[in-house]
Amino acid sequence: MERYWENGSGYYDPTATKAIERENAAAKKKKKQKSRNKLVHNTIQEIKFILESRDLELVGRIVIRDKKTNKKYK
Repeated sequence: MERYWENGSGYYDPTATKAIERENAAAKKKKKQKSRNKLVHNTIQEIKFILESRDLELVGRIVIRDKKTNKKYK
């Protein structure tokens, strides 16, 4: 159904519209969070690579805090 705001008869269906839009928003948020997690993972890998290329060793755990969301990544 291309026009999700319409029911089978072609009339506006507010209940279905709200449910579908809520699901779309949740999926979009989840996708955004996944991409952010991948970015943080890649950043940590780059830090480890820089240390390795300079004959240094990571002794402790890396903890990163996202300034926008205040979420901590370990």
